[in-house]
Amino acid sequence: MTLILLITLLGVYMVIERNREKAREAQRRMFNARVKQVQQRFQSHLHEYEEARILRPKHVPQLNAICSNFFVVQGHNEDNLTYLEYISERVLQTLDSELAKSYVRNDIDTLAERIQYFISELPTRGIEFNASFYHDILPTLLTQLTSSDLSDHEQLKDETEDDVDEQQEHSSAQHETV
Repeated sequence: MTLILLITLLGVYMVIERNREKAREAQRRMFNARVKQVQQRFQSHLHEYEEARILRPKHVPQLNAICSNFFVVQGHNEDNLTYLEYISERVLQTLDSELAKSYVRNDIDTLAERIQYFISELPTRGIEFNASFYHDILPTLLTQLTSSDLSDHEQLKDETEDDVDEQQEHSSAQHETV
């Protein structure tokens, strides 16, 4: 009787352990899928910047290293993945914001210089992409990349130019109908 009970307990234990392993494997797959999604989104944006000739082709891999080297010396855990999602999004938002400002100011060259400096300050070896880089150095570099916000004068100038363009279009349309 004890032998049957012992065999039953062993069978139940094996089923429970198999289910735990399946759950751990599912969590690993979900974690890896999120990492891949972050990396693909980041890489996709970089290629858009390259196609728009904002980034040189040789700079794309250097910037892409920000995402692809995140887990080189950091643990694979939920907190680190959440921070990777945050910091990669912050890099993209900073680049988008600076690009928009440079178009308004008609000053792409200055942005190109700031991006060049930003890239030159990135680590060159995978091991240098550590927690200190992501938590201390990268946010500082992003701050240095960021230019001042558009002043009220620049925004007003931009709005005024839009209004003048609209008035000219409206005036041209009236002349054509007459």
